[in-house]
Amino acid sequence: MDNKNILTSIVEFLVNIAVKELKIIWPLHPRTSNNLKEFGLYNKLSEQKNIFILHPLNYRETLKLNSSAQVVLTDSGGLQEECTVLGTPCLTLRSNTERLVTLRENKGTSVLVGNNIEKITEEFYKALPFEKKPYRPPLWDGHAAERYVEEIIKRV
Repeated sequence: MDNKNILTSIVEFLVNIAVKELKIIWPLHPRTSNNLKEFGLYNKLSEQKNIFILHPLNYRETLKLNSSAQVVLTDSGGLQEECTVLGTPCLTLRSNTERLVTLRENKGTSVLVGNNIEKITEEFYKALPFEKKPYRPPLWDGHAAERYVEEIIKRV
């Protein structure tokens, strides 16, 4: 979100493509908000009647939006995880991820689209009719701390 050309492309996608299909709710990170203003893009978004710019949200508010979203676009690994558990299609605006279990090919809901607008657009349209299927990956069972302790004890 620091690169003017990439941020401009994403704004153009939202304004020219995404708003024709959905209402857009965008909780802005302060740095992204500052960059949008610095690059002269903020008003282009705020003038759209179907784009709603919000301040950062707390965890519960984020989960509520995520659970009712038709699709999420993010560069956040945490949101990739939450989308997988909630079954919300997720377009990850990164070229790689450390959260491989969240990817569609691993039964998750996320697809890596990077900053390629053609790929973002293609995957956006694929995600619109997507049937939500919540998925809890193996070992996401709330017992990680117990497994860590067991492994530590084995090594002592």
